[in-house]
Amino acid sequence: MFSPLEQFLVLPAGTLVLPWVGPNEWLFLGSNFLVQLGLIFSVLLLMVPFFLRRDIALYTTGRLLVLSFVNFLSGLFIENFPRKGFQFFPYIFFLMFFLLSANMFGMIPWSFALTSQLAVTFMLSFVTFAVAVVLGFQTHGWFFFSLFLPQGVPFILTPFIIVVEVISYFARLFSLAIRLFANIMSGHTLMKILAAFCWVLCLNVSLLALLPFSIIVLVTGLELVIAFLQAYVFVTLTVIYWNEAVFLH
Repeated sequence: MFSPLEQFLVLPAGTLVLPWVGPNEWLFLGSNFLVQLGLIFSVLLLMVPFFLRRDIALYTTGRLLVLSFVNFLSGLFIENFPRKGFQFFPYIFFLMFFLLSANMFGMIPWSFALTSQLAVTFMLSFVTFAVAVVLGFQTHGWFFFSLFLPQGVPFILTPFIIVVEVISYFARLFSLAIRLFANIMSGHTLMKILAAFCWVLCLNVSLLALLPFSIIVLVTGLELVIAFLQAYVFVTLTVIYWNEAVFLH
């Protein structure tokens, strides 16, 4: 029996034997991780003409979808970061597109889910956290540390509250990464287990296979919703953390 966690292994996408070097020598041609990453960036490059061309003839369904996506993100950004910082919007656009594409491509059978790798989600979370700290110091200097001491706290509780607030603030770095990683990994693992169970019943020509198959269909629909929601939550929390660093509330 194969483990349902095997789908998360980073494996070579292909190798090329070098006969002039030796029969056991081969050239590494990348991995499933790099293939999925290249696919996402290729789709992003295909979207560039929709931004560079402004003639009316290009207002096709594809361009309308891209513009709707941009308007959706700009509304989210303005709602949570209203007064300054719009220079960060290109990163927010890229972040949302990357997460949404990675989650959706990961739903394709025999594909690879980038966001099921903790290293990927942690790196994105680290960028969010680092930018928030830099913005805080750039805007307020050492007064940024007032974020860890809410107003009206009794003096005797000040050391305890500061420790709790600092721990809570740094916990964001891990919670933001683990939330996305855990949801994607658990969902794909559940689908793999149900698919294996359904396959065993089908081999036995059992009508009971219809039950897990119907569950797989429902879980797949749920995972598609989760794929969008997790990308949306990650981006929303990113903007909120930056807003808090700039305005200290």
